[in-house]
Amino acid sequence: MLLELSVRNLGVVEAVDLVLPDGLIALTGETGAGKTLVVEALGLLLGGRADPQLVRPGADEALVEGRFVSPDGQERTLARAVPAEGRSRAWLDGRMAPVAALAEAGAELVEIHGQHGALALTAGAVQRAALDRFAAIDDRPLRAARQALRDLEARLAAAGGDPEDR
Repeated sequence: MLLELSVRNLGVVEAVDLVLPDGLIALTGETGAGKTLVVEALGLLLGGRADPQLVRPGADEALVEGRFVSPDGQERTLARAVPAEGRSRAWLDGRMAPVAALAEAGAELVEIHGQHGALALTAGAVQRAALDRFAAIDDRPLRAARQALRDLEARLAAAGGDPEDR
């Protein structure tokens, strides 16, 4: 659960500090109110792609920090700096960390549901994957068979000619 969010020099935001109450948080507001930048800031904390274009014009870097409580009750801090030029940096609980570590830690701390997020559930592949996870289906043999088929098809294509000649 997100307790605090601090954003500096991200897009049009010069500086904002949010202290959030317990429970469900819903971001609402008029177009241009900054909802997207708040979600973008969270995305950076959760290991999302760092685009230097997000840095406020005239600033050297954007900085996003978040304080969370994990499901087991431990306080966690995640931070991300995105320079106008160069590579982003990440911190987990005050220590430098790879961005992948933010993504791993963030996966248990936050769920973001967008306006059309539920539409993915209408895709057959997503439904099958959810059912397979629920039923603890081991799909490794299926994936191996599909890879073997792709390999055979590649070898056949490498033989050249058209299908009738082969």
